[in-house]
Amino acid sequence: MPNTLPRSELKMTKALQQIRQHPLLASLSDSQFQELAATARLCDLKADEILFLQNADAQRFYIVLEGNVKLFRLTSEGREIVMNVLGPDCSVGEAAMFMAEHHYPVNASAIECSEVIALSSQIYQRLLMDSSESCFGVLAALACRLQNSLVEIETLTLKSASHRVIRFLLSLVQGESDREDIKLPVAKQLIAARLAMQPETFSRVMNDLRKRELLSVKGCHLTILSVSQLEDLVQ
Repeated sequence: MPNTLPRSELKMTKALQQIRQHPLLASLSDSQFQELAATARLCDLKADEILFLQNADAQRFYIVLEGNVKLFRLTSEGREIVMNVLGPDCSVGEAAMFMAEHHYPVNASAIECSEVIALSSQIYQRLLMDSSESCFGVLAALACRLQNSLVEIETLTLKSASHRVIRFLLSLVQGESDREDIKLPVAKQLIAARLAMQPETFSRVMNDLRKRELLSVKGCHLTILSVSQLEDLVQ
Protein backbone atom coordinates (compact mmCIF):
# COMPACT_ATOMS: atom_id res chain seq x y z
CA MET A 1 0.00 0.00 0.00
CA PRO A 2 1.54 3.41 -0.92
CA ASN A 3 2.62 5.80 1.81
CA THR A 4 -0.20 8.30 2.42
CA LEU A 5 1.75 10.76 4.58
CA PRO A 6 1.96 14.32 3.22
CA ARG A 7 5.24 14.91 1.42
CA SER A 8 6.53 17.39 4.03
CA GLU A 9 5.69 15.02 6.88
CA LEU A 10 7.33 12.10 5.09
CA LYS A 11 10.44 14.23 4.52
CA MET A 12 10.61 15.08 8.22
CA THR A 13 10.12 11.44 9.20
CA LYS A 14 13.04 10.38 7.01
CA ALA A 15 15.21 13.20 8.41
CA LEU A 16 14.48 12.14 12.00
CA GLN A 17 15.33 8.54 11.14
CA GLN A 18 18.61 9.74 9.64
CA ILE A 19 19.69 11.63 12.78
CA ARG A 20 18.38 9.22 15.44
CA GLN A 21 21.77 7.56 15.96
CA HIS A 22 23.78 10.78 15.82
CA PRO A 23 26.27 10.85 18.74
CA LEU A 24 24.46 13.81 20.32
CA LEU A 25 21.09 12.04 20.17
CA ALA A 26 21.74 8.31 20.41
CA SER A 27 21.69 8.28 24.22
CA LEU A 28 18.25 9.94 24.40
CA SER A 29 15.31 7.67 25.14
CA ASP A 30 12.60 7.40 22.50
CA SER A 31 10.30 9.69 24.47
CA GLN A 32 13.07 12.27 24.91
CA PHE A 33 13.89 12.12 21.21
CA GLN A 34 10.23 12.60 20.28
CA GLU A 35 10.01 15.64 22.55
CA LEU A 36 13.03 17.18 20.85
CA ALA A 37 11.73 16.21 17.40
CA ALA A 38 8.36 17.88 18.03
CA THR A 39 9.85 21.34 17.43
CA ALA A 40 12.39 20.34 14.77
CA ARG A 41 12.47 22.26 11.50
CA LEU A 42 13.90 21.40 8.10
CA CYS A 43 15.91 24.17 6.45
CA ASP A 44 16.76 24.21 2.75
CA LEU A 45 19.78 26.41 2.07
CA LYS A 46 20.96 27.85 -1.23
CA ALA A 47 24.65 28.03 -2.07
CA ASP A 48 26.35 30.72 0.09
CA GLU A 49 23.20 31.23 2.18
CA ILE A 50 23.96 32.10 5.80
CA LEU A 51 22.79 29.61 8.42
CA PHE A 52 23.81 31.77 11.39
CA LEU A 53 26.16 34.62 12.21
CA GLN A 54 28.92 34.82 14.78
CA ASN A 55 27.71 36.14 18.17
CA ALA A 56 24.04 35.56 17.30
CA ASP A 57 21.85 34.02 20.01
CA ALA A 58 22.22 30.23 19.73
CA GLN A 59 18.61 29.12 20.06
CA ARG A 60 19.09 26.09 17.83
CA PHE A 61 21.73 23.64 16.74
CA TYR A 62 21.73 21.81 13.43
CA ILE A 63 22.58 18.50 11.80
CA VAL A 64 23.51 18.43 8.13
CA LEU A 65 21.29 16.11 6.07
CA GLU A 66 22.60 16.89 2.58
CA GLY A 67 25.31 19.13 1.16
CA ASN A 68 28.12 20.91 3.00
CA VAL A 69 28.27 23.77 5.49
CA LYS A 70 31.37 25.82 6.23
CA LEU A 71 32.24 27.44 9.53
CA PHE A 72 34.22 30.65 9.14
CA ARG A 73 35.30 33.90 10.70
CA LEU A 74 36.08 37.25 9.12
CA THR A 75 39.26 39.17 9.90
CA SER A 76 39.21 42.91 10.58
CA GLU A 77 40.17 43.34 6.92
CA GLY A 78 37.18 41.25 5.80
CA ARG A 79 39.19 38.19 4.83
CA GLU A 80 37.39 34.89 5.32
CA ILE A 81 39.09 32.25 7.46
CA VAL A 82 37.53 28.79 7.04
CA MET A 83 37.47 26.95 10.36
CA ASN A 84 35.79 23.74 9.22
CA VAL A 85 33.72 22.14 6.48
CA LEU A 86 30.90 19.89 7.68
CA GLY A 87 29.08 17.35 5.53
CA PRO A 88 26.11 15.01 6.01
CA ASP A 89 25.46 13.78 9.57
CA CYS A 90 27.73 16.44 11.10
CA SER A 91 26.34 18.72 13.82
CA VAL A 92 26.62 22.49 13.53
CA GLY A 93 26.43 25.08 16.31
CA GLU A 94 26.08 22.62 19.18
CA ALA A 95 29.11 24.00 21.06
CA ALA A 96 27.24 27.24 21.77
CA MET A 97 24.81 25.35 24.03
CA PHE A 98 27.57 24.69 26.52
CA MET A 99 29.01 28.21 26.54
CA ALA A 100 28.14 30.73 29.23
CA GLU A 101 26.68 33.31 26.85
CA HIS A 102 25.06 30.88 24.37
CA HIS A 103 26.27 32.74 21.29
CA TYR A 104 27.56 31.14 18.12
CA PRO A 105 31.39 31.41 18.11
CA VAL A 106 31.62 31.40 14.28
CA ASN A 107 29.61 32.11 11.14
CA ALA A 108 28.05 29.25 9.18
CA SER A 109 26.90 29.17 5.56
CA ALA A 110 26.05 26.58 2.92
CA ILE A 111 28.76 25.84 0.39
CA GLU A 112 26.21 24.38 -2.04
CA CYS A 113 22.49 23.68 -2.00
CA SER A 114 22.13 21.93 1.35
CA GLU A 115 19.54 20.72 3.82
CA VAL A 116 19.85 20.80 7.60
CA ILE A 117 17.53 19.97 10.45
CA ALA A 118 17.24 22.54 13.25
CA LEU A 119 16.76 21.39 16.86
CA SER A 120 15.95 23.42 19.95
CA SER A 121 18.99 24.01 22.16
CA GLN A 122 16.80 24.85 25.16
CA ILE A 123 14.80 21.62 24.98
CA TYR A 124 17.94 19.57 24.40
CA GLN A 125 19.66 21.09 27.45
CA ARG A 126 16.63 20.44 29.62
CA LEU A 127 16.48 16.81 28.51
CA LEU A 128 20.11 16.34 29.50
CA MET A 129 19.58 18.00 32.89
CA ASP A 130 16.62 15.70 33.56
CA SER A 131 18.51 12.50 32.74
CA SER A 132 21.98 11.74 34.04
CA GLU A 133 22.13 8.65 31.82
CA SER A 134 21.55 10.72 28.67
CA CYS A 135 23.94 13.38 29.89
CA PHE A 136 26.77 10.89 30.44
CA GLY A 137 26.08 9.35 27.05
CA VAL A 138 26.52 12.74 25.38
CA LEU A 139 29.65 13.43 27.45
CA ALA A 140 31.15 10.17 26.19
CA ALA A 141 30.37 11.16 22.59
CA LEU A 142 31.90 14.60 23.09
CA ALA A 143 35.00 13.11 24.72
CA CYS A 144 35.47 10.84 21.70
CA ARG A 145 35.10 13.84 19.39
CA LEU A 146 37.64 15.79 21.45
CA GLN A 147 40.13 12.93 21.13
CA ASN A 148 39.65 12.91 17.36
CA SER A 149 40.12 16.69 17.28
CA LEU A 150 43.40 16.39 19.18
CA VAL A 151 44.66 13.88 16.62
CA GLU A 152 43.58 16.24 13.84
CA ILE A 153 45.33 19.21 15.47
CA GLU A 154 48.51 17.14 15.75
CA THR A 155 48.26 16.30 12.06
CA LEU A 156 47.70 19.94 11.06
CA THR A 157 50.55 21.30 13.16
CA LEU A 158 53.20 18.58 13.06
CA LYS A 159 52.76 16.76 9.77
CA SER A 160 53.91 17.83 6.30
CA ALA A 161 51.56 19.16 3.64
CA SER A 162 51.87 15.88 1.72
CA HIS A 163 50.94 13.90 4.81
CA ARG A 164 47.86 16.07 5.41
CA VAL A 165 46.64 15.81 1.81
CA ILE A 166 47.13 12.04 1.68
CA ARG A 167 45.31 11.56 4.99
CA PHE A 168 42.44 13.65 3.65
CA LEU A 169 42.25 11.64 0.41
CA LEU A 170 42.27 8.35 2.32
CA SER A 171 39.42 9.62 4.52
CA LEU A 172 37.26 9.78 1.37
CA VAL A 173 37.80 6.11 0.50
CA GLN A 174 34.70 4.00 1.19
CA GLY A 175 35.53 0.73 -0.56
CA GLU A 176 38.11 -1.92 0.24
CA SER A 177 39.88 -2.36 -3.11
CA ASP A 178 43.34 -0.99 -3.84
CA ARG A 179 42.01 1.18 -6.68
CA GLU A 180 39.25 3.55 -5.59
CA ASP A 181 37.26 6.32 -7.26
CA ILE A 182 36.54 9.28 -4.98
CA LYS A 183 35.10 12.76 -5.35
CA LEU A 184 36.30 15.93 -3.66
CA PRO A 185 33.33 17.07 -1.52
CA VAL A 186 34.03 20.80 -1.86
CA ALA A 187 36.19 23.22 -3.84
CA LYS A 188 39.95 22.75 -3.65
CA GLN A 189 40.37 26.18 -2.06
CA LEU A 190 38.16 25.14 0.86
CA ILE A 191 39.97 21.83 1.25
CA ALA A 192 43.31 23.67 1.31
CA ALA A 193 42.01 26.05 3.97
CA ARG A 194 40.73 23.14 6.04
CA LEU A 195 44.16 21.48 5.81
CA ALA A 196 45.91 24.71 6.86
CA MET A 197 47.75 25.31 3.60
CA GLN A 198 47.65 27.59 0.58
CA PRO A 199 45.69 26.40 -2.50
CA GLU A 200 48.97 26.39 -4.45
CA THR A 201 50.48 23.96 -1.96
CA PHE A 202 47.47 21.66 -2.21
CA SER A 203 47.70 21.68 -6.01
CA ARG A 204 51.43 21.00 -5.87
CA VAL A 205 50.96 17.93 -3.66
CA MET A 206 48.16 16.65 -5.89
CA ASN A 207 50.35 17.08 -8.99
CA ASP A 208 53.21 15.24 -7.29
CA LEU A 209 50.94 12.29 -6.49
CA ARG A 210 49.71 12.30 -10.07
CA LYS A 211 53.28 12.31 -11.46
CA ARG A 212 54.13 9.40 -9.18
CA GLU A 213 51.19 7.54 -10.73
CA LEU A 214 49.41 7.24 -7.40
CA LEU A 215 46.49 9.45 -8.39
CA SER A 216 44.43 10.25 -11.48
CA VAL A 217 42.66 13.62 -11.50
CA LYS A 218 39.71 14.75 -13.61
CA GLY A 219 38.32 17.90 -12.02
CA CYS A 220 36.74 16.95 -8.70
CA HIS A 221 36.72 13.25 -9.63
CA LEU A 222 39.83 11.35 -8.55
CA THR A 223 41.04 7.80 -8.83
CA ILE A 224 43.45 6.56 -6.20
CA LEU A 225 45.55 4.10 -8.19
CA SER A 226 47.02 2.42 -5.13
CA VAL A 227 45.40 2.88 -1.72
CA SER A 228 48.03 0.67 -0.10
CA GLN A 229 50.91 2.81 -1.40
CA LEU A 230 49.27 5.98 -0.12
CA GLU A 231 48.75 4.34 3.27
CA ASP A 232 52.45 3.42 3.34
CA LEU A 233 53.37 7.08 2.82
CA VAL A 234 51.59 8.19 6.01
CA GLN A 235 52.60 5.33 8.29
